[in-house]
Amino acid sequence: MNTKILFLLGGLFLIFSSTVFFVKETQRAMVFQLGEIKRDDLKPGLHFKLPLVNNVRKFDARILTMDAKPELFLTSEKKNMSVDFFVKWKIADVKSYYKSTLGDRARAEGRITQIVKDELKNQFGIRTIQQAISGEREQIMQELETKAQLVASELGIELVDVRISRIELP
Repeated sequence: MNTKILFLLGGLFLIFSSTVFFVKETQRAMVFQLGEIKRDDLKPGLHFKLPLVNNVRKFDARILTMDAKPELFLTSEKKNMSVDFFVKWKIADVKSYYKSTLGDRARAEGRITQIVKDELKNQFGIRTIQQAISGEREQIMQELETKAQLVASELGIELVDVRISRIELP
């Protein structure tokens, strides 16, 4: 008799534990039903789901830092410059982020890197070495952040900060 009650309690515990999930304040979550998005951008706290039918994906809601490798860019004088930059970003829209990157942080950072590199190429391509190094560095970063943010918002990503950390002549 005691073993039956123990098995029954164990079974009830397993069913209950597979229907309840927690979303922390540092996370964003989505609920899928048989592969389709059922609920997105769940608030922090206790939530319920159907066992075996629904599954949950959680994403980091904090500001993330992506440090890119130094890249060579040509100036308007056709001189190479090695530019090192970093980007601080976060997930703004979970549904768009998932649809564009399948929730893969490496894929998202690869897309962000490409967006920023393309815009850096445009910005350095219209400036001389002197303008890029001293005079217009702040303007370059403002234009870079504004234009890159437009493209990144389509991915469900918000660029919090884009900074050029180092510019060197090879």
